[in-house]
Amino acid sequence: MKVLRRTVLKDDYLDDEESLLAYSYDASGAEGKPTVVVKPRHAEQLRRILVNANQYRLAIVPRGSGTGVRAGAVCKEGVIVDMRGFDSINNYDKQRKTIDVGAGVTYNKLCTALAKLGMCFPLEPLNENATIGGLAAVNQVTEESFKYGDWHELIEQVECFDGLGRFGTLKGDDVSKVVGWEGTTGVLVKLRIKLVKNFSPTIDTIQVDGFTEAMAEATKAAAKKPLAIEYLDPFAAEACGLSQEEYVLIAYDDDQGSYKREAAVKVWRARKRLNQTLWNDGLVYEVEASLEEDHLEAFMKKCRAAQLPCYGHLGLGILITGVKTRHEAERFRNNVVALGGVPGGKRGYGRAAKAYAPAEMKKQLIRLKEERDYNHVLNPGVIA
Repeated sequence: MKVLRRTVLKDDYLDDEESLLAYSYDASGAEGKPTVVVKPRHAEQLRRILVNANQYRLAIVPRGSGTGVRAGAVCKEGVIVDMRGFDSINNYDKQRKTIDVGAGVTYNKLCTALAKLGMCFPLEPLNENATIGGLAAVNQVTEESFKYGDWHELIEQVECFDGLGRFGTLKGDDVSKVVGWEGTTGVLVKLRIKLVKNFSPTIDTIQVDGFTEAMAEATKAAAKKPLAIEYLDPFAAEACGLSQEEYVLIAYDDDQGSYKREAAVKVWRARKRLNQTLWNDGLVYEVEASLEEDHLEAFMKKCRAAQLPCYGHLGLGILITGVKTRHEAERFRNNVVALGGVPGGKRGYGRAAKAYAPAEMKKQLIRLKEERDYNHVLNPGVIA
């Protein structure tokens, strides 16, 4: 690893025990102590790191704030590349409603900068300390994805390095060669993202009697082009401060909802924090279920039979529960597979959930690796 000492400043090369321990875990709970951590501050340093990694076959793991929940930024005996030094925000284009953002910028920092412009990036992640590069790398799905789509659809172009240290700017469909691949096909440096005018959500909460009625309300609501259509079972509703009933929660980025201003924000904040609320109650393992419409109710019933909360993005066909143990999580994920669904992907697959990554995705990764990282130095063990 000594060869990497020459690629960054002295203080940006970390191999002491305390530093390595600090980088040995992320929000997934998985652990793995790296051999060294490097913190490049500009593109040329990153290029040299990648060139040396290829020459000496060093495993490179790009990392942002460590907020990922799939162990995508944890490695054993590899090189952690801390990307938070790429933290610029510039080139706001008022006409095109775009702005250039460094991969190491946190969502919270981006929001602060955009608020001064009267703009926002509409996909609000679970953790506001997550970096833009990290969120794009996992192609994170949020409640707002119902209206605004995923990260692919909100990125105009990216500047990145492939696994060989070759720099490039990807536009259009080529963005998908890096976005969503969790650092296995390239290291994001800068992203040109699409913005919308800043908004305060309004909310409708519709009490329903059973999942069939919930689906009917969701179908009806979709015609209004809302921001999000969410499902809350009685457990989840109570955690959001509502009565212990079944609800469809519909959010808008305009004035259509009956809950407005502070009341709307309170309900929406509670929904956005629901994962953390359940985690505080001991349900520390989240299980996602991406299912066809006719299998969503079966998953909900399995949650209810186990006396577990069930909630999620009804408009996107994604339901979520939380369980207390890793064993329970695996059992529920296997239930999702048995129902013909995918138990994950909302926040990537990483190392922790790669067994559930779709077969076609793994085949596509093999093709992209041949094109962009044929020495397999970028985030080995992730997705496939």
